[in-house]
Amino acid sequence: MLFRILKMQVRPDRIAEWLAFTRDVGFPGMLHQPGCQAIWRLRGQGGETDFHVMTQWASAADLERFNASDAKRDLGAAAAGLTIPPATETLFDVVDEPAS
Repeated sequence: MLFRILKMQVRPDRIAEWLAFTRDVGFPGMLHQPGCQAIWRLRGQGGETDFHVMTQWASAADLERFNASDAKRDLGAAAAGLTIPPATETLFDVVDEPAS
C-alpha cells in the first residue's frame, strides 16, 4: 500500500471553485483509477489556501500507471488555474509489522 500526499496552494479567489471541483470531478475521477482506494482533502496549518490531497493506492505500480495516463492529464487540465504552481508530491509506503 502506498500513500501519496500532494501539497498545493489554492488561489485565494478560487477556493470555493477548487473545493467543488475536487468534490464533483477530481475525487470521483481519481477513485475510478485502478488501484486508487481512498482520497482525502486536508487543509494545512499554513493558512487558508494551504491544502494537501492524500490518496491511498494499492501499489506503486497503480500510481505509476495513473501518472502516465490520459486521465491524469485530463484532470490536470480541468483543474488548471485553480492552484498556484508548483505543487509538491511525497510518497509513503506502509510499513508492515515485523513478524513475532
